[in-house]
Amino acid sequence: MRRKMFSCVLALFLIASSFTLAAQAGSKPVTLTFWAGSAFYNAEEAKKPQSDWAITKIIQDFEAQNPGVKVDMTPIEVSAETIAKFKAAAIAKNGPDVIELWTGSYLFPLKDILLPLNSYIPAADRKDISGWDAVTYNFQPNGSILAYPIGNNYAGLVYNKAIVKSAGMDWDKNPPKTTEDFRAALKKIKAATGLVPFGFDASKARIMHYATIFWWVEESGYERLVADSNGTASFADDKGFINFLAYMQSLYGDGLTNVDAATSVDYAAKFSNGQYAVTVGGVNNAKAFEAALGADKFGYLPLPSMSANPKVKASIIGGPGNCLAIGNYTKNRDWAVKFVSFLCSKPAFIRLTKSVTTFPLRNDVTLDELGWGGDPFRQKIFALSKNATFWIDNSIPDYVYNEMTKFFANIVSGKLSPQDFAKQMDQLVKDHQ
Repeated sequence: MRRKMFSCVLALFLIASSFTLAAQAGSKPVTLTFWAGSAFYNAEEAKKPQSDWAITKIIQDFEAQNPGVKVDMTPIEVSAETIAKFKAAAIAKNGPDVIELWTGSYLFPLKDILLPLNSYIPAADRKDISGWDAVTYNFQPNGSILAYPIGNNYAGLVYNKAIVKSAGMDWDKNPPKTTEDFRAALKKIKAATGLVPFGFDASKARIMHYATIFWWVEESGYERLVADSNGTASFADDKGFINFLAYMQSLYGDGLTNVDAATSVDYAAKFSNGQYAVTVGGVNNAKAFEAALGADKFGYLPLPSMSANPKVKASIIGGPGNCLAIGNYTKNRDWAVKFVSFLCSKPAFIRLTKSVTTFPLRNDVTLDELGWGGDPFRQKIFALSKNATFWIDNSIPDYVYNEMTKFFANIVSGKLSPQDFAKQMDQLVKDHQ
C-alpha cells in the first residue's frame, strides 16, 4: 500500500515538475528587443566591449533568473531621429519591445503606440520608485502611465573653487543669492584673475538647457510656459521669458562670458583646464570635472534667483528626463514589464548607477549604498534635488524648445533681441496651430 501510494505521489510529483519546467521555459523561447540609450551606458563605457558594460551584465542576470527568455539589446542615442524611427517601426508592428525615450512632452505624443502600464506595474514599484508624474499622460493625476521613469539627472552651475577663492570669495559659505549678486561676483573674478568668469557653449545651448532656462520658469511659472507654447498667451509679453534672455545677453555684453560663446564647442575642456571659473554641469559630468580639477576644487552653485516674487522656487534643475516604455504591439507584455521592473529594481539600479552616475530615483536607495556618502558634491545635489525644477524641454512642445535652442547663440551674442525673438516664437506657435 505504501509502495503504491509512493508511486502515485512520485508520478504526481514528476507530472507537476514537468509542468513547472515547461512553464519556466515556456512553450516557445521568448526574445525581448531592447533599445537602450544614455541612461544605460555612457561615453566611457562605449569605449569598452559591450560585454563589459554594466547593463550587459544586468541583462545576463535577468536571463539567468528567467530561463528561456533572452534580451537582444541595441545601443541607441535618444534623439528626434530615433523617435521617428521608432514610430515608423511601431506602425509596422516590428519595433522594439522595450525602448528608452524622453519623458514629459516628448513622451506624450507617442501615447497611441505605447502600452499603458497602470494595471501592470507592481505595487512595490509604484511605492519605491519616484518620478511617475513625468511619465503620466499630460501630467494628469490618475492618467495613463506610459513608461517607467529612469535617468534621474540634475544640473546647474558648477565652479572652480580655487579661482573663486582667489577673487576673495567662498561660495560654499556665501554663494551669490540673486542674479545681480552673480553678475557682481563674475566681475570680481575677472578683475582679480583675468580669466573668463562664465564660460559656455551657446551654440548647443547646453547652458540654457541645464541651467539658465530656470530663470524663465522661476518668474513665469509652468502654466505660463504651457500657455505661451499653445498660443493662449504670448511670449512677447512674458516678462520671465524676456528677462532671462536679456540677462544672458547682458552678461555677454559686459564681457563676463567667453567671447566665442556663440560658436564654442569645447566648454568642458576649458573648464577642466582652469580657463573658466563657472560653467554648466551636473551629476552626469561631475566625475570628469572632479578628476580634472580635484574634488576639493570642484563645487556646485545653487541657481541664483532672478525674480523678487518667484512662482517656482528651486536651486537646481533636473529630474527623470528619460524613461523605459513598452510598445503596445509587443507579443510579450508580461515579460516586457517584468524586464523593465528588473532593470529598475534596487540591486540593478545600484549597480547601474555606479557605472552611469545618474542620481537615485528609488526612494529606498541611499548615497552610502552608492558609495557616495562621503562625497560633498553629491551630498549637496541630493539635498537640493528634493526641491528641483523639472526639465523645461520635457514640459513644452519639442518644436518650441528646438526653436529656442536654434537661436539661443544669436540672442546671447546680441544679433537678435529678446523682444524680436519673442515675436518670432509667437509666430511659430501660430503657424503650428
